[in-house]
Amino acid sequence: MHCTQCGFELDSNARFCSSCGTPAGETQAAVAAARARDWDLHINILGWLVIAHAAVTGLLGLIVMFGGQVVQQFILDNPRVLDNADPDIPVEAFSLIAPASFLIGAILLVIATPSIAAGVGLLRYRSWGRVLTLVLSVLRLLEFPLGTATALYSFWVLLSRGGKSFFNERAARAEV
Repeated sequence: MHCTQCGFELDSNARFCSSCGTPAGETQAAVAAARARDWDLHINILGWLVIAHAAVTGLLGLIVMFGGQVVQQFILDNPRVLDNADPDIPVEAFSLIAPASFLIGAILLVIATPSIAAGVGLLRYRSWGRVLTLVLSVLRLLEFPLGTATALYSFWVLLSRGGKSFFNERAARAEV
């Protein structure tokens, strides 16, 4: 029996190559299965991480949307709150709080929606989920620090040689 990596002749009971350290025979199959489990775990973690990031972004969007409504209503119900406000700011400007916060919240919700789809696509091993996650990860780089960390983890899992080949193999089986 010879090593599949370097060609060194192995004893019949060898578990590893004494020349290069490559697992031999059944041990090699066990190592390959362990690596597949590791990549499966990383892709599942990434899928749930993308979904959790989207859920937090969506929740923040809802808080901004409705928080602005509450703040504007508070100002309308308590006009004396503005007694100490900067006199250069017209009072009418405070009436823009609710529409502006609603718009910002809606934008955050729109941003969160494709991330949920990307996370589900990853969990189901769909090739479009991988592509969508990579595109969103480029944008997520700007969301320091959590978005940046998630994006870097996405790049490592989905663009590394092992992760890419594992995902593509599983995606080919999932889409048949």
